[in-house]
Amino acid sequence: MPKSKMNHSVTIKDVAELAGVSLATASRVLNNTGYVSKETRSKVQKAVKVLGYKPNELARNLKKRRSDTIGLMITDIINPFYSYLADGVLDCARKLGYHVVLCATDEDAHLEKEYLVVLMHQRAAGIIAVPTGENVKIWCEAYDLGVKMVLVDRELPDLPETDVVLVDNVKGAYEAIKYLIELGHKQIAIVNGPTTTTTGKGRLEGYQRAMQEANLPLINDYIEQVSFKGESGKAAAKRLLALPNPPTAIFATNNVLGEAVFTEINAAGLRIPEDISLVLFDDVPWASLVNPPITVVSQPTYQLGYLSMELVHRRLQQEKDDSPVTPQKSLLKPELIIRKSCIAPKQFN
Repeated sequence: MPKSKMNHSVTIKDVAELAGVSLATASRVLNNTGYVSKETRSKVQKAVKVLGYKPNELARNLKKRRSDTIGLMITDIINPFYSYLADGVLDCARKLGYHVVLCATDEDAHLEKEYLVVLMHQRAAGIIAVPTGENVKIWCEAYDLGVKMVLVDRELPDLPETDVVLVDNVKGAYEAIKYLIELGHKQIAIVNGPTTTTTGKGRLEGYQRAMQEANLPLINDYIEQVSFKGESGKAAAKRLLALPNPPTAIFATNNVLGEAVFTEINAAGLRIPEDISLVLFDDVPWASLVNPPITVVSQPTYQLGYLSMELVHRRLQQEKDDSPVTPQKSLLKPELIIRKSCIAPKQFN
Protein backbone atom coordinates (compact mmCIF):
# COMPACT_ATOMS: atom_id res chain seq x y z
CA MET A 1 0.00 0.00 0.00
CA PRO A 2 1.55 3.38 -0.98
CA LYS A 3 2.55 5.58 1.93
CA SER A 4 0.44 8.42 0.56
CA LYS A 5 -2.64 6.45 1.49
CA MET A 6 -1.43 5.88 5.05
CA ASN A 7 -2.55 9.26 6.40
CA HIS A 8 -5.47 11.44 7.41
CA SER A 9 -6.55 11.93 3.77
CA VAL A 10 -7.91 8.39 3.65
CA THR A 11 -11.70 8.51 3.39
CA ILE A 12 -14.48 6.06 4.05
CA LYS A 13 -14.72 5.59 0.27
CA ASP A 14 -11.15 4.23 0.25
CA VAL A 15 -12.05 1.82 3.06
CA ALA A 16 -15.19 0.65 1.24
CA GLU A 17 -13.30 0.08 -2.02
CA LEU A 18 -10.52 -1.95 -0.38
CA ALA A 19 -13.02 -4.02 1.59
CA GLY A 20 -15.17 -4.57 -1.49
CA VAL A 21 -18.33 -3.23 0.17
CA SER A 22 -20.65 -0.28 -0.33
CA LEU A 23 -20.19 3.09 1.31
CA ALA A 24 -23.32 2.45 3.38
CA THR A 25 -21.95 -0.87 4.69
CA ALA A 26 -18.57 0.64 5.57
CA SER A 27 -20.37 3.46 7.38
CA ARG A 28 -22.47 1.01 9.41
CA VAL A 29 -19.32 -0.83 10.52
CA LEU A 30 -17.39 2.33 11.41
CA ASN A 31 -20.32 3.92 13.22
CA ASN A 32 -21.53 0.63 14.73
CA THR A 33 -25.07 1.10 13.42
CA GLY A 34 -27.29 -1.46 11.73
CA TYR A 35 -26.66 -5.13 11.03
CA VAL A 36 -23.50 -6.25 9.25
CA SER A 37 -22.33 -9.87 8.99
CA LYS A 38 -19.19 -10.92 10.88
CA GLU A 39 -17.37 -11.64 7.62
CA THR A 40 -18.17 -8.21 6.16
CA ARG A 41 -17.32 -6.46 9.42
CA SER A 42 -13.96 -8.24 9.42
CA LYS A 43 -13.23 -7.09 5.85
CA VAL A 44 -13.96 -3.47 6.72
CA GLN A 45 -11.90 -3.59 9.90
CA LYS A 46 -8.99 -5.12 8.00
CA ALA A 47 -9.21 -2.36 5.36
CA VAL A 48 -9.22 0.26 8.14
CA LYS A 49 -6.04 -1.24 9.57
CA VAL A 50 -4.27 -1.53 6.20
CA LEU A 51 -5.13 2.04 5.18
CA GLY A 52 -4.55 3.57 8.58
CA TYR A 53 -7.99 5.15 8.43
CA LYS A 54 -8.71 7.49 11.35
CA PRO A 55 -12.32 8.60 11.81
CA ASN A 56 -12.54 12.36 12.08
CA GLU A 57 -13.44 13.10 15.71
CA LEU A 58 -14.68 16.54 14.75
CA ALA A 59 -16.96 14.88 12.23
CA ARG A 60 -18.27 12.50 14.90
CA ASN A 61 -18.99 15.39 17.25
CA LEU A 62 -20.69 17.38 14.51
CA LYS A 63 -22.83 14.38 13.68
CA LYS A 64 -24.01 14.14 17.30
CA ARG A 65 -24.89 17.87 17.37
CA ARG A 66 -26.57 18.02 13.98
CA SER A 67 -28.88 20.97 13.30
CA ASP A 68 -32.23 21.11 11.51
CA THR A 69 -30.60 23.00 8.63
CA ILE A 70 -30.73 21.74 5.06
CA GLY A 71 -28.25 23.06 2.51
CA LEU A 72 -29.66 23.66 -0.97
CA MET A 73 -26.84 23.88 -3.49
CA ILE A 74 -27.85 25.06 -6.97
CA THR A 75 -25.78 26.47 -9.80
CA ASP A 76 -27.66 29.69 -10.55
CA ILE A 77 -30.18 31.84 -8.65
CA ILE A 78 -31.28 33.74 -11.77
CA ASN A 79 -32.21 30.76 -13.96
CA PRO A 80 -36.00 30.15 -13.53
CA PHE A 81 -35.42 26.38 -13.48
CA TYR A 82 -33.57 26.67 -10.19
CA SER A 83 -36.10 29.15 -8.80
CA TYR A 84 -38.91 26.64 -9.30
CA LEU A 85 -36.76 23.82 -7.91
CA ALA A 86 -35.93 25.90 -4.82
CA ASP A 87 -39.62 26.72 -4.39
CA GLY A 88 -40.41 23.02 -4.18
CA VAL A 89 -37.66 22.44 -1.62
CA LEU A 90 -38.71 25.42 0.52
CA ASP A 91 -42.41 24.51 0.53
CA CYS A 92 -41.66 20.97 1.66
CA ALA A 93 -39.04 22.12 4.21
CA ARG A 94 -41.51 24.54 5.84
CA LYS A 95 -44.09 21.78 6.07
CA LEU A 96 -41.61 19.41 7.72
CA GLY A 97 -40.00 21.98 10.04
CA TYR A 98 -36.56 22.47 8.48
CA HIS A 99 -34.58 25.61 7.69
CA VAL A 100 -32.91 25.91 4.28
CA VAL A 101 -29.60 27.62 3.48
CA LEU A 102 -29.22 28.49 -0.21
CA CYS A 103 -25.84 28.24 -1.98
CA ALA A 104 -25.17 29.08 -5.65
CA THR A 105 -22.03 27.58 -7.20
CA ASP A 106 -22.13 29.14 -10.70
CA GLU A 107 -20.85 25.76 -11.97
CA ASP A 108 -17.57 26.46 -10.12
CA ALA A 109 -16.07 23.33 -8.53
CA HIS A 110 -13.93 25.39 -6.13
CA LEU A 111 -16.97 27.29 -4.89
CA GLU A 112 -18.90 24.03 -4.56
CA LYS A 113 -16.11 22.65 -2.34
CA GLU A 114 -16.18 25.77 -0.14
CA TYR A 115 -19.92 25.49 0.36
CA LEU A 116 -19.67 21.78 1.19
CA VAL A 117 -17.08 22.47 3.88
CA VAL A 118 -19.19 25.29 5.33
CA LEU A 119 -22.33 23.14 5.42
CA MET A 120 -20.48 20.31 7.15
CA HIS A 121 -19.04 22.64 9.77
CA GLN A 122 -22.45 24.24 10.27
CA ARG A 123 -23.72 20.74 11.14
CA ALA A 124 -26.23 20.65 8.28
CA ALA A 125 -28.56 17.68 8.65
CA GLY A 126 -28.85 17.28 4.90
CA ILE A 127 -27.75 18.64 1.54
CA ILE A 128 -29.80 18.83 -1.64
CA ALA A 129 -27.46 19.59 -4.53
CA VAL A 130 -27.14 20.04 -8.26
CA PRO A 131 -23.49 18.89 -8.38
CA THR A 132 -20.83 20.22 -10.72
CA GLY A 133 -19.61 16.67 -11.39
CA GLU A 134 -16.38 17.19 -9.46
CA ASN A 135 -15.28 17.14 -5.79
CA VAL A 136 -16.09 13.45 -5.34
CA LYS A 137 -13.66 13.21 -2.42
CA ILE A 138 -15.32 15.98 -0.43
CA TRP A 139 -18.76 14.54 -1.19
CA CYS A 140 -17.53 11.26 0.28
CA GLU A 141 -16.33 13.12 3.37
CA ALA A 142 -19.80 14.59 3.78
CA TYR A 143 -21.21 11.08 3.51
CA ASP A 144 -18.71 9.92 6.13
CA LEU A 145 -19.91 12.72 8.40
CA GLY A 146 -23.41 11.32 8.15
CA VAL A 147 -24.93 14.20 6.19
CA LYS A 148 -28.01 12.99 4.33
CA MET A 149 -27.56 13.91 0.69
CA VAL A 150 -29.90 14.00 -2.27
CA LEU A 151 -28.56 14.86 -5.71
CA VAL A 152 -31.10 16.53 -7.95
CA ASP A 153 -31.10 17.07 -11.74
CA ARG A 154 -27.64 15.44 -11.95
CA GLU A 155 -25.94 12.46 -10.37
CA LEU A 156 -22.39 11.48 -9.40
CA PRO A 157 -21.58 7.99 -10.71
CA ASP A 158 -18.76 7.71 -8.15
CA LEU A 159 -21.25 8.15 -5.30
CA PRO A 160 -23.84 5.42 -5.97
CA GLU A 161 -25.02 5.25 -2.35
CA THR A 162 -26.75 8.64 -2.60
CA ASP A 163 -30.40 9.27 -3.39
CA VAL A 164 -30.94 10.92 -6.77
CA VAL A 165 -33.94 12.73 -8.23
CA LEU A 166 -33.76 13.23 -11.99
CA VAL A 167 -35.80 14.04 -15.05
CA ASP A 168 -35.56 11.46 -17.85
CA ASN A 169 -33.20 13.55 -19.97
CA VAL A 170 -32.71 10.88 -22.61
CA LYS A 171 -36.45 10.51 -23.20
CA GLY A 172 -37.06 14.27 -23.25
CA ALA A 173 -34.37 14.94 -25.84
CA TYR A 174 -35.38 11.88 -27.88
CA GLU A 175 -39.00 13.05 -28.11
CA ALA A 176 -37.96 16.56 -29.16
CA ILE A 177 -35.71 15.34 -31.97
CA LYS A 178 -38.22 12.71 -33.08
CA TYR A 179 -40.82 15.48 -33.40
CA LEU A 180 -38.49 17.54 -35.61
CA ILE A 181 -37.71 14.50 -37.76
CA GLU A 182 -41.43 13.79 -38.21
CA LEU A 183 -41.83 17.36 -39.50
CA GLY A 184 -39.26 16.53 -42.18
CA HIS A 185 -36.06 17.93 -40.66
CA LYS A 186 -32.81 16.10 -41.38
CA GLN A 187 -30.27 18.83 -40.62
CA ILE A 188 -30.84 19.14 -36.87
CA ALA A 189 -28.27 20.79 -34.64
CA ILE A 190 -27.90 20.53 -30.88
CA VAL A 191 -26.48 23.19 -28.55
CA ASN A 192 -25.66 21.17 -25.45
CA GLY A 193 -24.04 21.64 -22.06
CA PRO A 194 -20.98 19.68 -20.89
CA THR A 195 -21.24 15.90 -20.97
CA THR A 196 -19.27 15.78 -17.73
CA THR A 197 -22.72 16.35 -16.20
CA THR A 198 -25.29 13.58 -16.44
CA THR A 199 -27.73 16.22 -17.73
CA GLY A 200 -25.59 17.06 -20.76
CA LYS A 201 -24.72 13.43 -21.33
CA GLY A 202 -28.34 12.25 -21.25
CA ARG A 203 -29.67 14.96 -23.55
CA LEU A 204 -26.94 14.30 -26.11
CA GLU A 205 -27.75 10.59 -25.92
CA GLY A 206 -31.43 11.27 -26.64
CA TYR A 207 -30.50 13.41 -29.64
CA GLN A 208 -28.15 10.75 -31.00
CA ARG A 209 -30.65 7.94 -30.48
CA ALA A 210 -33.43 9.71 -32.38
CA MET A 211 -31.09 10.60 -35.26
CA GLN A 212 -29.71 7.07 -35.51
CA GLU A 213 -33.16 5.47 -35.43
CA ALA A 214 -34.13 7.67 -38.38
CA ASN A 215 -30.89 6.70 -40.19
CA LEU A 216 -29.76 10.32 -40.19
CA PRO A 217 -26.04 11.08 -40.00
CA LEU A 218 -24.53 12.57 -36.85
CA ILE A 219 -22.66 15.57 -38.25
CA ASN A 220 -19.98 16.98 -35.96
CA ASP A 221 -20.56 20.53 -37.21
CA TYR A 222 -24.14 20.29 -35.90
CA ILE A 223 -23.13 19.16 -32.39
CA GLU A 224 -22.11 22.09 -30.19
CA GLN A 225 -20.74 21.18 -26.74
CA VAL A 226 -20.57 24.32 -24.61
CA SER A 227 -21.18 25.36 -21.01
CA PHE A 228 -24.71 25.85 -19.71
CA LYS A 229 -24.17 29.63 -19.85
CA GLY A 230 -25.62 32.21 -22.21
CA GLU A 231 -22.46 33.58 -23.80
CA SER A 232 -21.31 30.12 -24.85
CA GLY A 233 -24.77 29.51 -26.30
CA LYS A 234 -24.61 32.68 -28.38
CA ALA A 235 -21.20 31.74 -29.75
CA ALA A 236 -22.47 28.26 -30.63
CA ALA A 237 -25.52 29.66 -32.43
CA LYS A 238 -23.35 32.05 -34.43
CA ARG A 239 -21.14 29.16 -35.57
CA LEU A 240 -24.14 27.08 -36.60
CA LEU A 241 -25.84 29.87 -38.53
CA ALA A 242 -22.57 30.70 -40.34
CA LEU A 243 -22.11 27.16 -41.68
CA PRO A 244 -22.15 26.78 -45.51
CA ASN A 245 -25.02 24.32 -45.00
CA PRO A 246 -26.70 25.55 -41.79
CA PRO A 247 -29.19 23.41 -39.85
CA THR A 248 -32.90 23.73 -40.50
CA ALA A 249 -33.64 23.19 -36.79
CA ILE A 250 -31.80 23.73 -33.53
CA PHE A 251 -32.36 21.92 -30.23
CA ALA A 252 -31.07 23.88 -27.21
CA THR A 253 -30.68 21.70 -24.13
CA ASN A 254 -31.57 24.18 -21.41
CA ASN A 255 -33.48 27.44 -21.13
CA VAL A 256 -30.36 29.65 -20.90
CA LEU A 257 -28.92 28.15 -24.09
CA GLY A 258 -32.36 28.38 -25.68
CA GLU A 259 -32.60 32.10 -24.93
CA ALA A 260 -29.12 32.62 -26.37
CA VAL A 261 -29.98 30.73 -29.58
CA PHE A 262 -33.29 32.58 -29.92
CA THR A 263 -31.46 35.92 -29.57
CA GLU A 264 -28.83 35.06 -32.19
CA ILE A 265 -31.38 33.78 -34.69
CA ASN A 266 -33.21 37.10 -34.47
CA ALA A 267 -29.96 39.06 -34.60
CA ALA A 268 -29.11 37.27 -37.85
CA GLY A 269 -32.38 38.47 -39.39
CA LEU A 270 -33.83 34.98 -39.59
CA ARG A 271 -37.43 34.12 -38.83
CA ILE A 272 -38.65 31.38 -36.51
CA PRO A 273 -40.06 29.03 -37.75
CA GLU A 274 -40.08 30.08 -41.42
CA ASP A 275 -36.27 30.04 -41.76
CA ILE A 276 -35.31 27.80 -38.86
CA SER A 277 -37.15 25.78 -36.22
CA LEU A 278 -36.27 25.90 -32.53
CA VAL A 279 -36.93 23.60 -29.56
CA LEU A 280 -35.54 24.00 -26.07
CA PHE A 281 -35.33 21.70 -23.08
CA ASP A 282 -37.14 23.33 -20.16
CA ASP A 283 -40.28 25.46 -20.06
CA VAL A 284 -39.81 28.95 -18.62
CA PRO A 285 -42.19 31.95 -18.78
CA TRP A 286 -40.49 33.75 -21.66
CA ALA A 287 -40.77 30.67 -23.91
CA SER A 288 -44.56 30.99 -24.14
CA LEU A 289 -44.57 34.81 -24.28
CA VAL A 290 -42.25 35.50 -27.23
CA ASN A 291 -43.38 35.54 -30.84
CA PRO A 292 -43.62 32.80 -31.87
CA PRO A 293 -44.06 30.85 -28.63
CA ILE A 294 -41.37 28.17 -28.37
CA THR A 295 -41.87 24.42 -28.41
CA VAL A 296 -40.30 23.02 -25.24
CA VAL A 297 -39.56 19.89 -23.26
CA SER A 298 -41.22 20.76 -19.96
CA GLN A 299 -39.74 19.45 -16.72
CA PRO A 300 -41.64 18.86 -13.44
CA THR A 301 -39.21 21.25 -11.75
CA TYR A 302 -41.20 22.05 -8.61
CA GLN A 303 -41.74 18.33 -8.02
CA LEU A 304 -37.98 17.73 -8.34
CA GLY A 305 -37.37 20.04 -5.41
CA TYR A 306 -40.30 18.86 -3.28
CA LEU A 307 -39.42 15.17 -3.68
CA SER A 308 -35.77 15.85 -2.90
CA MET A 309 -36.70 17.44 0.44
CA GLU A 310 -39.04 14.56 1.22
CA LEU A 311 -36.19 12.12 0.63
CA VAL A 312 -33.82 13.99 2.95
CA HIS A 313 -36.48 13.93 5.68
CA ARG A 314 -37.11 10.22 5.12
CA ARG A 315 -33.41 9.42 5.48
CA LEU A 316 -33.15 11.42 8.70
CA GLN A 317 -36.13 9.54 10.12
CA GLN A 318 -34.65 6.19 9.10
CA GLU A 319 -31.41 7.11 10.84
CA LYS A 320 -33.32 7.73 14.08
CA ASP A 321 -35.07 4.37 13.72
CA ASP A 322 -31.82 2.63 12.67
CA SER A 323 -33.69 1.33 9.62
CA PRO A 324 -31.86 -0.20 6.64
CA VAL A 325 -31.42 2.24 3.76
CA THR A 326 -31.48 1.43 0.07
CA PRO A 327 -30.44 4.31 -2.23
CA GLN A 328 -33.34 5.55 -4.33
CA LYS A 329 -33.18 6.85 -7.88
CA SER A 330 -36.34 8.70 -8.89
CA LEU A 331 -36.81 9.39 -12.59
CA LEU A 332 -39.56 11.91 -13.38
CA LYS A 333 -41.09 12.20 -16.84
CA PRO A 334 -40.72 15.33 -19.00
CA GLU A 335 -43.42 16.45 -21.45
CA LEU A 336 -43.06 17.78 -24.99
CA ILE A 337 -45.23 20.91 -25.34
CA ILE A 338 -45.77 21.81 -28.99
CA ARG A 339 -46.18 25.50 -29.77
CA LYS A 340 -45.43 27.49 -32.93
CA SER A 341 -41.63 27.54 -33.28
CA CYS A 342 -41.37 24.49 -35.54
CA ILE A 343 -42.63 23.75 -39.03
CA ALA A 344 -41.40 21.58 -41.89
CA PRO A 345 -38.17 22.86 -43.44
CA LYS A 346 -38.46 25.03 -46.52
CA GLN A 347 -37.89 22.27 -49.03
CA PHE A 348 -40.95 20.47 -47.63
CA ASN A 349 -43.30 23.49 -47.55
